[in-house]
Amino acid sequence: MDCHRGTLASGPACSRRGSAFPSRHAWHDDRVREAVEATGRRKLIFAGVSLEVCAALPAIAATAAGYDAYVAVDASGTFSRTKRETGLLRMQQAGVVVSDYATLMVEALADNALPESGALYTALDMPFAVLVGQISAAHRG
Repeated sequence: MDCHRGTLASGPACSRRGSAFPSRHAWHDDRVREAVEATGRRKLIFAGVSLEVCAALPAIAATAAGYDAYVAVDASGTFSRTKRETGLLRMQQAGVVVSDYATLMVEALADNALPESGALYTALDMPFAVLVGQISAAHRG
């Protein structure tokens, strides 16, 4: 299986190749790319077992294809400090936005006044932000 094991809304996101070591990254897997394209979304968040390969390569390819690619650095692993640093540099040079997972989730939320904001901040273990949502709700009420 490929290092992109997981699920998409439309089903599994793993390679058909069956090799223990993938010879390509997720963006080059037609099923993954087509499933992403079918959503109509232009902003994509990536993470991977290895930052420099499983997250960086598909994010760079998606950016080249015209998508806004974001990588959650702290949700991705690495095999060495050098690999991590060079992966970060490659992504930044290619126009990929690197951030942490919590910031990306808050950015995707876009509005602290939304009813789901409390659940999101609780899941992110950010209790101070739940208070912000409560204050916002009180002012609307």
